[in-house]
Amino acid sequence: MIDMEGLVRVGKVLKSHGVNGEMAVSVPSWLDWTDGLDCLVCMMDGIPVPFFIESLRDKSSTVILVRFEGYDSVDEIGRFMGVEVYMPARFVVEQDSGELQWESFIGWKIEDSSAGPLGVVKAVDDSTPNILFLADDGTRERIIPANPDWIKGIDRDGRILEYDLPEGLAEL
Repeated sequence: MIDMEGLVRVGKVLKSHGVNGEMAVSVPSWLDWTDGLDCLVCMMDGIPVPFFIESLRDKSSTVILVRFEGYDSVDEIGRFMGVEVYMPARFVVEQDSGELQWESFIGWKIEDSSAGPLGVVKAVDDSTPNILFLADDGTRERIIPANPDWIKGIDRDGRILEYDLPEGLAEL
């Protein structure tokens, strides 16, 4: 079984592209593709399944075109439509825009100086002016504000956001 903590959600399959098994995948604009990436992981019926890449190229800043080995026609890729796509965290490279990209913390652990471990960031809710991390510790989900004033440290090697949350906020 694939360990989801070592993966970062990078997009979703949008549609087929052409007739040779190529698919359009939505990706965040902050993601910069690296050499050496040989597979992507797709969530198939709730199970993470790796697929080896035959070809991968940019279509735009937010869409890539990918073809998996062994999938050479539109009929064969039909089951991928709408599927979430992940990649190993070690291959995630952020473009240097100088601006903090909250989505880049998906897959990171959150730890609070008082409450301890709060979970792993599973999603970012940016539908309101107050950006929120949706974190899951395996037993419950938490909503943690992505407030830079409360983030006291960023451990890039350990992929940990170190927080100092106001009292009681960790229990929400």
